[in-house]
Amino acid sequence: MWSDWYANGMQPNYRKEPHMLANTEHDIYGHDTIGMVAIDVNGSIACGTTTNGAAHKIPGRVGDSPVMGAGAYCETGIGGATQTGDGDQMMIFLPSFAAVGYMRNGDSPTEACEKAVAPISKYYPSATGALICLNAAGEWGGAKIGMDSFSFSVRNASMTSV
Repeated sequence: MWSDWYANGMQPNYRKEPHMLANTEHDIYGHDTIGMVAIDVNGSIACGTTTNGAAHKIPGRVGDSPVMGAGAYCETGIGGATQTGDGDQMMIFLPSFAAVGYMRNGDSPTEACEKAVAPISKYYPSATGALICLNAAGEWGGAKIGMDSFSFSVRNASMTSV
C-alpha cells in the first residue's frame, strides 16, 4: 500500500517538501488534530491535543502534538491554547506557548492567537493552521493562517447549546 502511494507522487513526510500534504485523502475526507482547552469552576485550566492520524509518516517522527507549547499549553490563572495544522512548520514557533504568554501580558485571546501565528505565515507563507485560546476569565478567541475558514466549538455554564 505504501509503495503504491509513494509511486503515485505522494510525499510521506515533510522533510523533503514541506508544502505538500500527506495524501490526497486528507483533501477529500479530512482528518486533523483535535485540541481542547477547559477551565473548571475553581479556575483550574487544562488543555490537550491529539495527533492528526495521517498515514505513512516517517518512523520515529515526533510531531507537534506531544511537544508542550506547540500542540497545546496552559497555565492556571492565565489561560490555555491549542493548535492544529501543518505541525512540522508550526511547532518551530511554539504557538500555544506564545499565545499564553501574550495573554499573560494582557492581550485578549483573539489578539494572542493572531500574534502567535503571525511569524508562521511570515516564514512559511503556504502553511495552514489555526490556534484557539481561552483565558482565565473564560473569554475565547482564535486565529487561522492559510485557510478560508476555521471552526471551533465553545460551551460554558451560561449557554444552552454549543
